Amino acid sequence: MSDKLFGTSGIRGGIRDKVNTDLGMSLGRALGTTLKGTGKVGIGTDARTSRVMLKNAFTAGLLSTGIDIIDLGFTPMPAVASHSTFDDIDVSVIITASHNPPGDNGFKFFKEGREFIRSEEASLENAITNGEFVIADWSSIGEISKYDIYETYMNHALKFLEVRGSKGDNMSVLVDLANGAAVPYTPSLLTRLNFSVTTINAHPDGYFPGRFAEPSPQNLEDTMQIAKNSDFALTICHDGDGDRLAVIDEEGKFIDQNRIIALFARDEIRRKGEGLVVVSIDTSSVIDEVVKAEGGQVIRAPLGSLQEVFSKRAKEVVFSSEPWKPIFSDLGWWMDGIVGAARLAQMVHEEGNSSCLELMKSIPEYPMLREHIKCPDKYKSQFMSNIREIIENEITNIDQVIDVDGIRVERTDGSYVLIRVSGTEPKARVYIGAKNESTLEKLANHAREIMKSSLDKALES
Repeated sequence: MSDKLFGTSGIRGGIRDKVNTDLGMSLGRALGTTLKGTGKVGIGTDARTSRVMLKNAFTAGLLSTGIDIIDLGFTPMPAVASHSTFDDIDVSVIITASHNPPGDNGFKFFKEGREFIRSEEASLENAITNGEFVIADWSSIGEISKYDIYETYMNHALKFLEVRGSKGDNMSVLVDLANGAAVPYTPSLLTRLNFSVTTINAHPDGYFPGRFAEPSPQNLEDTMQIAKNSDFALTICHDGDGDRLAVIDEEGKFIDQNRIIALFARDEIRRKGEGLVVVSIDTSSVIDEVVKAEGGQVIRAPLGSLQEVFSKRAKEVVFSSEPWKPIFSDLGWWMDGIVGAARLAQMVHEEGNSSCLELMKSIPEYPMLREHIKCPDKYKSQFMSNIREIIENEITNIDQVIDVDGIRVERTDGSYVLIRVSGTEPKARVYIGAKNESTLEKLANHAREIMKSSLDKALES
């Protein structure tokens, strides 16, 4: 078993070659060992077909160390994460692979509402590598109890939303639930706020018969067509576990997630008057433009590492997000597409006069480009070293360079180039944004040349 189990978002992989019952048992024993054989752990799952086998294996491992288990059942990720804030809960875990294909599954761990930080993930990996686990005496083996978190989570969400917006006056909203864990939650939350809700892909099914779980434009073509041919003011789309939020307007157009992040960030900054917005390295500079105009500050963190910032600067952070995944600090430190859906519906109703198009006119829309090239794992380090050597000398009008995850060069005209290697695939990725197509094309051609040159040098070394 590889020492490195965690990626940028928990543990994920195929249920035959990585995330199998052996790993589930080992993770349970490892978590129980890091908790020294005492305490309580909540466990929830999404709808994937492998959920029961992995849950049972993980449960057995935990019980063997003396840990008591709170079975949360079929539950979306935001609700499981919120459970970890309960006074008597040490950790909450969801068994999910989020937007991955049906044959994958995974584990994500939460403490005090946030995802595990790297040191906590490393503790589990080290425990599995060492193979020395706590073993409970026959008289102190853990016990299982069940808890229905539905109303607790819904009431917490409503409390957050009701101080931010009014009822929906029956504004029509379409929700594509991806046959996932948000099925019982998002429609009910919107209905309680007096929105008129229509659903599609609204029965839990681990085969994902309606569409693939990732709410990408390619997977949402049918949903976009429905939105275009209907009279919904807003269309919301989830992934398999409810942490992601994709948005389609009333003309059937997919809205870039960076603009949604900027919208949420502006809303929270306006409420506080100032504050810190933390976003992942791969987000657009439109967020900076909007937040700075409201008196806020933006900082970027490595992909999958927002929680590292929360653990150090929580009091300053008013909003945070990776693409698709909003985090409302007044709600909790977890990614929440469910509350994000409801808050967006409120904003469309109030600020957009029941028009998503109207609401989004206040957020700039700039062209972006994302590409990748093949980059074998063994050459990644040299490739990035070559990138560092070349890019700062060849890109002009540099405002700042951010190197927390790859190299991001931000220019004085608001354009940027980010080059980073994938942590899970033999690829190098480039993200480019600009305020017009001409600048975007020039930067893209230049970035392609830099990447080709850097890879060629790496292969020759």
